[in-house]
Amino acid sequence: MRFRKHILLSVLMGGLIYFGGCVDHAAEDEQALEQLRLDSLAQAESEGVLFDAYIADPENGINADDVVVQDDGVRRVVWNPSTSVRVPEFNDIVSVHYVGKFTNNEVFDTTNPQVAKESDSLNYVDIGISFDDLLAKSDKTYEELLDSLNTSTGAISDPVFTLNRIYVPMAFNHQADGTGISFSFILGFRSGLRNLMLEMEMNSKGLIMIPSAVAYGTVGSAFDAEGNQNIPPNTPLIFEFELVNIRP
Repeated sequence: MRFRKHILLSVLMGGLIYFGGCVDHAAEDEQALEQLRLDSLAQAESEGVLFDAYIADPENGINADDVVVQDDGVRRVVWNPSTSVRVPEFNDIVSVHYVGKFTNNEVFDTTNPQVAKESDSLNYVDIGISFDDLLAKSDKTYEELLDSLNTSTGAISDPVFTLNRIYVPMAFNHQADGTGISFSFILGFRSGLRNLMLEMEMNSKGLIMIPSAVAYGTVGSAFDAEGNQNIPPNTPLIFEFELVNIRP
């Protein structure tokens, strides 16, 4: 009988210890979740300040009254030509050039070769290398010289232009729900571009400002083979678009 009492007491004590451990663990999880919530709110607020400053900068040519804020926090604006040529209809194949930037207007990706070349050339000037002088003394073409510099020891960090890339506009099927846009793109890119297509016309330009929460989040983009990360964690992004073709 005494043996059974000891067993019962051991089971009860074990259950209390286990239950107590669960309660403490749950409390810790709740605190961690609350901290994540507070951190995300603080991050969103700081990014909102960056976007407001970007809009207010006259060099960016944005009228604050024209900016639309989406439910997911993405902001967008469209500049349509004075004379409407054609608007995309659902199931049309549309082609857009895009330029991906940070909020300081540093370019990190583009489908436009001219933008890629100009961005890298200016970055070389910033570090004291005159690309035009080098080109005048070289027997290489503009593209060959720039690619050679970008793959050399003294290359700028994160060059945009490479001869190995074929620069063509991004083409996709214009659908009301945006499913024609590849899911390989980040969420904010897809939602922003989908809504831009409802407002843009042929030859018009649009811009979206993507909070990090719907970009690469707290992790950032994947690391490349050299261990470089193109998009750091908690980084808001800017994308500019130009609608260059519409095909039924």
